[in-house]
Amino acid sequence: MKRHEALVQLSRDHHFGLLLCWKLKEGLKREISVERMEKYIKLFYQQNLKPHFAEEEDSIFKVLGEEHPMIKEAMAQHRTFHKMIADGFSTPEEIEKFRALLELHIRTEEREIFPEIERQATYEQLQNLLAMNYPELKEPDYDDIFWK
Repeated sequence: MKRHEALVQLSRDHHFGLLLCWKLKEGLKREISVERMEKYIKLFYQQNLKPHFAEEEDSIFKVLGEEHPMIKEAMAQHRTFHKMIADGFSTPEEIEKFRALLELHIRTEEREIFPEIERQATYEQLQNLLAMNYPELKEPDYDDIFWK
């Protein structure tokens, strides 16, 4: 999907999030222990998702405003992810719930929120977003490759 340059890095970051979803799906399919997957989820969240969510909330979401229904929902999902991480995971079903919500969240941002931001943002807002230079997400250093 073609993105305005101001949203390209955040959109690329979504690829890493979808890759996490795939890894968790593979782990669940292979009946990997919840503890092994939870360690990776928490590491990925701290290194990637948490800063990514903060970047979205501090920048692009402001284009539509916190009262916009799509932004309210996305921010509520960010809080849900934070709570899920804080509470931890004790069953495969909880891992699946996290995985499914993350995939839905990313796809909604890509298919609905980002296009709406591109439609509504002013030239000045897009230029301000361009100047933010979001850091690129990176695959965490992790030795337990449970998804292979």
